[in-house]
Amino acid sequence: MSGRRFYTLRPTASIVGPIVTHGSAYYSVLTRNLLIVLNFEKHNFILTQPRPPTPAIDAPDRDFVALERWDNFNLSAMCYIRASMSNVLQKQHEEHQTTRQIMDNLEEMFGEQTIQAKIDAIKGLINCRQKVGTPIKEHMMKVMAYLSEAQTNGAEIDSATQLVMVFQTLSKDFDLFQASYNLNRKEMSLTELMKELQAFENIFKGSGSKAEVNMAEPSSHAPNPKRKKEKGKNKGNKSAVYAPASKKSTKTKKRKVDPKKEK
Repeated sequence: MSGRRFYTLRPTASIVGPIVTHGSAYYSVLTRNLLIVLNFEKHNFILTQPRPPTPAIDAPDRDFVALERWDNFNLSAMCYIRASMSNVLQKQHEEHQTTRQIMDNLEEMFGEQTIQAKIDAIKGLINCRQKVGTPIKEHMMKVMAYLSEAQTNGAEIDSATQLVMVFQTLSKDFDLFQASYNLNRKEMSLTELMKELQAFENIFKGSGSKAEVNMAEPSSHAPNPKRKKEKGKNKGNKSAVYAPASKKSTKTKKRKVDPKKEK
C-alpha cells in the first residue's frame, strides 16, 4: 500500500514545483498543475466534496477510513500548492485548513487579473494581421503566443476554432492555401499548420521567380502580338493596293496595244 502511494506521488514532484511567474499567470499555472496532479492521483474530490464530519465513537470503521482518507489527500494537495508558492504567499496561507480555501483565496487575489489577461490576449489575437513581407514562421510564432497566453489564463479554444482564428490573421497571399484547406478539411495542430504554411510560402516564392523566367525565355520564340498585328496590316495593304494596281495596269496596256495592231 505504502509502495503504491509513493509511486503515485513521484510524477507530482515534477509537475508541481516552484512557479516563478507572478500575478494572473501564477494563478493560472498553479490551477492547471494542481488539477493535473489531483486527476492523476484520483484526489480531485477534495475540491468538490466537503470534509466528512467526525464520526461518533461507535461509528463503523468505514466512516473513520473515509475521514482519514480525505484528510490525507487534502494535506498532500495543500503541500503541493505551498511548495510552488513564494515565501510571502506561504505565510499568507498558513492558517488555511483545506485546499479549497487556498484556491478560493488565490482566486480572489489573482482572478480579476486572470480575466483581464485573457481578454487582452484574445483582443491581441483578433487584431493581429500578417504584414506584407513578414515570414510566415515569424507571424505564426506571434499568433501562437497569443493563443497560449489566452489558454493559460483560462480561455477554452478548441483546435478547429484556433485554426479559424489563425486563418483570419493571414495575408491575401495565403487565400489559395485557405481555400484548399476548406475543401479538404484536414485536421492538424498549430505546429503542423505552420509547417504546411511554410511549405506553401516556399512554393509561392519559387513559382513567382519561375514565372518571371518563363515569361522572359519564350519571348524570342513566341510570336509578338504587335508584330503579328502589323504583319496583318501589311498583308491587307498589299492585297488592297499592290495587287489590284498591277492587274489594272496590264489590262490598260492590252487595250492600248491591240487597236494599233489591228490598223
